[in-house]
Amino acid sequence: MADNVNPRRYDSPVRERRAEATRSAVLDAAERMFTARGFVRTTLPAVAEEAGVSLATVKLAFKTKTELLLNVWHRTLAGGVDDRVPVVERDSYKAQFEIADPVERIRFATSSGIVIRQRISDLMAVIEAGAAVDDSLAELRRRMLEERWHVIREFTQRLADDDHLRPGLSVDQATDEFWLLNHLGNYRLLTETRGWTADQYADWLNRTLVHALLRPELYQ
Repeated sequence: MADNVNPRRYDSPVRERRAEATRSAVLDAAERMFTARGFVRTTLPAVAEEAGVSLATVKLAFKTKTELLLNVWHRTLAGGVDDRVPVVERDSYKAQFEIADPVERIRFATSSGIVIRQRISDLMAVIEAGAAVDDSLAELRRRMLEERWHVIREFTQRLADDDHLRPGLSVDQATDEFWLLNHLGNYRLLTETRGWTADQYADWLNRTLVHALLRPELYQ
């Protein structure tokens, strides 16, 4: 009779849904606490209590507070979708390369970027503040900036492949300029300190990038 007993299925849909619900609850709690308390004052035990799960459950899923923050970041970046898909593999990222006109492609990229900036601004402030006092978060911030540079480089490489970059501008230099102008710190300075609207910032960034990157005959 024992030979006829089916083994318990640990990969059952019910179990998977429960695991995803638990993960979502932890990420929700962590996002609330990170943005309210900052990185340093947020602890894994406090996140576990806020999420209504055990500390062991949190550590099993995320191991460290820095890893937890990174997962919150990726979910926020994706608009609340915890799919863990790299930026360059997302349909929203690939869509810009279907636009043939380089001016319109840059406009699409900047407009899409504004939506993302509004989404991640508070969390980025948490990372910036925490990186000043925590080595693991400083390393995370460095990796995030480097990752962003490489994402932008694919964009500028496509412009170069289509002979759209202005004469004398290398792909790496174009990437550096785009990366700097597109930095979240500029958005926060202009919108929070100078009172610009998001639309004003998008218009400025679009015009600046077009003139900085493209051949003049493409926009004159």
